Amino acid sequence: MRLSWALCVIIAGTYGTELAAQPPQTQDPLQRSTARATGDQSYQLRYKARAGEAIRWEVEQIASTETRMAGHEENSSLRSRSVHSWIVDSVDSHDQITFRNQLESASEWQKVGDTDPVSFDSVKGGDVADIFQPTAEKIGKPIATITIDPYGVVVNRVDHIKTTELGMGAVTIPFPEQPIPIDFRWETPEEVMARRKDKSLKPIKTRIVYTLRSVKEGIATISFRREVLTPVDDPWIEMQLQQKINQGSILFDIGRGRVTKKTVQWDEQVQGFEGSDSFLRYLGSYTMTLLSDDSPAQAPGSTSRASGSSPPTGSPLQPLPPVPPERSSSYVKPRDGAPIIRR
Repeated sequence: MRLSWALCVIIAGTYGTELAAQPPQTQDPLQRSTARATGDQSYQLRYKARAGEAIRWEVEQIASTETRMAGHEENSSLRSRSVHSWIVDSVDSHDQITFRNQLESASEWQKVGDTDPVSFDSVKGGDVADIFQPTAEKIGKPIATITIDPYGVVVNRVDHIKTTELGMGAVTIPFPEQPIPIDFRWETPEEVMARRKDKSLKPIKTRIVYTLRSVKEGIATISFRREVLTPVDDPWIEMQLQQKINQGSILFDIGRGRVTKKTVQWDEQVQGFEGSDSFLRYLGSYTMTLLSDDSPAQAPGSTSRASGSSPPTGSPLQPLPPVPPERSSSYVKPRDGAPIIRR
């Protein structure tokens, strides 16, 4: 029996298309008073933008899965590179920023098991394989129109294209309203729904814990980790939470009021989700880097498909490692029987 695993195309749900940021819960009063007593310098973290500007990030994602079940093994891998933008429509008198987030260009390489790899490049043009259609349909179109307050809390959002939350975090980092010192911690809660094998749903409470690690030359370094708070002893549910458990860091330019770099890492494994010998390991990385403010928008273009042992000539992608079960904004939907990773 051959395992059938298909990579989900995670580029479709990248920066700017995730969950709305919730107001942060700050650390306890004792820690705040201790910080004041030590005289630590404090920093005000706020988002800033100008009406009419386009803020662009390059995003690179690498993901792989290693699956063993009933004596069979299958590995899958994906690498993608894309350009995402915030097109700023307005900044009101309360410094609330309204922007449209868009996917400007994308190239992807993907391999599942022993099948031939396939690739896609929106700039080169050409036919589009079915697996890349969800990405191709988003290029050059507003994915959502979002309004955030200066502290990163989403106050309004209108989705134009359906997307999925895939563990990269909220569209913004929610900052405390007060100035904060080094080592200050704050957190945001999140509840997700996992589906048991009997189709019933189990609510899972999680949180993201942020810490201001340092500020050098106006750049704040913030670490974060996502934690699962609800006790889970069901491997089937643990498998669905793999992509939620991650950690990473953020560089935030205090003067310009924007993220200059964000990195996220995953390395999770689950044993026994479908029999005692079943095993699933998920490895992944996500890197988002701010492009220069005057960088031109890359032409949306159409997309091309190629197959073979390596990506098409000129592609920035190379065959690299192992993506987890499909997730919607509320829960993972495994098929009956053996779990299947799908786009």
